[in-house]
Amino acid sequence: MRKHLCLILFALTIVLSFGESTLDFDIVQLDEYSELEKQQEDSLRIVQAVKVSSVDPIFMKDQNSIRTMKYLYDTLFIYNDKNEIVSNLVETWIWKDDRVLEIELKKDIFFHNGDKMLAVDVKKSLDRLLEKGVFKDFFNDIQSVKVISSSTVEIKLKRRNHLFLSMLTYYMCSITKEVENKIYGTGPYSLKKITNKEVVLIKNKNYFKENTGSKKIQILSEISDRKRALLYFNDDADVVLDITPKQIENWQKEGILGKNSEVKDIDELDTVAIMFGQKNKTFEKRKAREAVASLVNRDEVVENVFFEKSAKTFFPENLFKAELSKIKKTSTKDNELKQFKLLNNEIELITLNDDQSLKVGNELKKMLEKKGISIKIVPYQKEAYLMKIEKQDYELAIYNIIFDKKYLIYNLGKVISNEIGDKDMYNAMLPFLEILKEETEITNRDKIYDNIVYLISKNTPYIPLIHRKKVSIETKKTEQYK
Repeated sequence: MRKHLCLILFALTIVLSFGESTLDFDIVQLDEYSELEKQQEDSLRIVQAVKVSSVDPIFMKDQNSIRTMKYLYDTLFIYNDKNEIVSNLVETWIWKDDRVLEIELKKDIFFHNGDKMLAVDVKKSLDRLLEKGVFKDFFNDIQSVKVISSSTVEIKLKRRNHLFLSMLTYYMCSITKEVENKIYGTGPYSLKKITNKEVVLIKNKNYFKENTGSKKIQILSEISDRKRALLYFNDDADVVLDITPKQIENWQKEGILGKNSEVKDIDELDTVAIMFGQKNKTFEKRKAREAVASLVNRDEVVENVFFEKSAKTFFPENLFKAELSKIKKTSTKDNELKQFKLLNNEIELITLNDDQSLKVGNELKKMLEKKGISIKIVPYQKEAYLMKIEKQDYELAIYNIIFDKKYLIYNLGKVISNEIGDKDMYNAMLPFLEILKEETEITNRDKIYDNIVYLISKNTPYIPLIHRKKVSIETKKTEQYK
C-alpha cells in the first residue's frame, strides 16, 4: 500500500515539476516489461537508457553495447581495482625488445561453444580487428601477429608504443572465436538471445575464474530516467544505469531510493551537448557553428535545467588536465547571423521525448529566439531519435556523449567517428596518436591529449553544455557478483 501511495505522489510530483513539457501518465505504466523473460529469483536485471545494438566487440561504437563486454568476453590484459594493468588470459609475458611482445596463454580456457582457446585464436581475433574493426586504425602499429606454439603468440609492432598493453585491455581486443558467422567469447556469461527489447545472458559454468554471480542476466533499455527509477522502485530492476549523482539526490528526496539500494561510482562520464547535423548545409561552415555557440548562454541553460555548473572544458575534466581545450567565450555580430541566413529562418531542434531533453530544448528555444533565430522543437521516441542521430539527419540535436575514463585513445576516436562523424578529422588526428603512444610521462601525455582535443574544439563540432559523472544504483543482490 505504501509503495502504491508513493508511486502516485511521485507521478504528481513529476507533473507539477515539469509543467513546460508534455507528459503522459502512461509513463508509470510498466506493463510492456511483462512481455520479457520472467525474472527468476537467481537472475540480475539491468536497465540502461539505450538498447544494446551489437555484441560483436570489433563493431561496437556505443557505450550501451560495450557494457555487455565484461560479461561475454575477456581480453589478454585488464585493469585491476588499483588501476594497474594485469594479465587476464595471459600466464606470462615479456617484451623481447621495445617492439616485440611474447605472450604465453593460460591453460584450460574455453570458448562458450566448448572449444579450447589457443594461440591461433588470439592471432585470428587481432587479425580480424585489424581487417574489419571500426577502430582498426588505432592499432595500425601492429606489424604482425605470429603463432609460436599452441599457447604462445608473438606480437610485433612497427614502432614502440608505451600504451600498447593498455590498448590490449580495450574491449575491441577481446579474444573471440568465429564459427559459422557466430561470435563466441570466454567470458563469465554466454549469449542466450538478443532482441529489440532485451539481451539475455546465461552463466558460463566452465569459466576459468570464480563466478559467484546470478545464473541469468537481463539487460533492458528504457530511455526515460524516471521510468528507470520506477522499475527500480517496483523491484523490477536490480541495477539502473545512465544516471547522475544529482538525480540520485532528487530521488532520495522524493523517497524513490530506499535502504536496500546502493549508489556506486562507475568509470563513465557524459556530456550533454548541442550537436550540428548534416540536414542544414549552413552548419557545414565553422563560422556558422561558432555563431550559434556564441549565442548560447551555457551557464543559464545548465543552471535552469540541471541546477549545476556548466562545462568549462571541451572534454570532461576528469579525463585529463585541460589547459588549451578550456572553453572560451566568443561573440557574434548581427551581420554574421544574416550572412549565414540564421535570422528569420526556422531551425529544427530534435530531442528525445523526455522531460530533461525537452527542458533543455525549451531553454535554447527561448534564448535563441531572443536573438532572432526561430527554433522548432521536434521530440522523437527512442528508436526514431537514434536513427536520426546515427544518420546525422537533423539540423540541431540535444545529445548525450558518453566517455569511459579507462579508454583514453578510444574516447577520441569514438567522439570523432561516431558522434561528430568527420572522417577527415579522424584521419588528421591519427599522427598525433602516434606521438601520444610514444610518450611515457603522464603529464606530457596529458599535454599531447589536450592539444588534440584543442584542435577538435577549434572546429566547433558541437557545443558542450555540461559534463556529468555517472553512477549506478543497485540492490544488495548485486553484491554476489564481484
